[in-house]
Amino acid sequence: MLLWRRLLVLFSLAMLMALADKAHAGKFEFRVTGVKRSDVLNIRERVDDQATISQKKILGQIPANSGGVYGSGATLRVGSSRWYEIRYKNVRGWVNGRYLQPVSSDLGSELESNLFCGGTEPFWALKVERNTAELSRPDGPPVRYTVAIREPFQGRKDALALRLVSDAAPAISALVQHKEWCSDGMSDLEYAFEVRVIGLANG
Repeated sequence: MLLWRRLLVLFSLAMLMALADKAHAGKFEFRVTGVKRSDVLNIRERVDDQATISQKKILGQIPANSGGVYGSGATLRVGSSRWYEIRYKNVRGWVNGRYLQPVSSDLGSELESNLFCGGTEPFWALKVERNTAELSRPDGPPVRYTVAIREPFQGRKDALALRLVSDAAPAISALVQHKEWCSDGMSDLEYAFEVRVIGLANG
C-alpha cells in the first residue's frame, strides 16, 4: 500500500559544503547583524535552556557584519529566542538567530543541493544527490535510485518535485517544500523543510 508520509528534511554536511561554493546560497546563507563592530557572535556547542546558555562551551566566534555563515536548517526555540545550527568556516555549532540576516530569500540553490531526508514510524533515511539517491531502512539493505525527475514543483521556487526510479524497488515520488517550522515530534528541534513521499510500503 502506498502511503504519504510527512517527514523532516535535514541538510547533510555535503549540502553545506556545496552551499559554500555558491554566490547566492539563499535562505541558509546568513550575515551577522546587530553585533557591535568591536564585538563577536559566539558559536555555542549546544543550547538547552535559557538559564545555562552562557555556560555552554564556545566553539568559535564570528566577527560583526561577517558573511559566509551557513545554516543546516535545524533550529531550536529556547525561551523567547530561536537558535540556529550553523557552520562558519570549519566550526559548526549554534548561534542566536536574532543576530542572523538571510543573504537572499530565493530557496532555489538549497533545493538544487544534496539533501538528507529522515523519517520515523518506521525509521528511514533518503540521501538525494544530483543524479542518484539511496534509501536506507533498518529492515533491509540500502536501495540505490536514479533521479529521473528533479524540478521546481509547479514553477515554485520554494518546492521541489522528485521522481526516483530503481530496478530493485518500486519508484518513489517526493515533494520537498519550505515550511516554518517542521518538527519531528521526537525532539525540540525544528526544521525549515518538510518532504512528502509516496511509494514507501507500510511497515
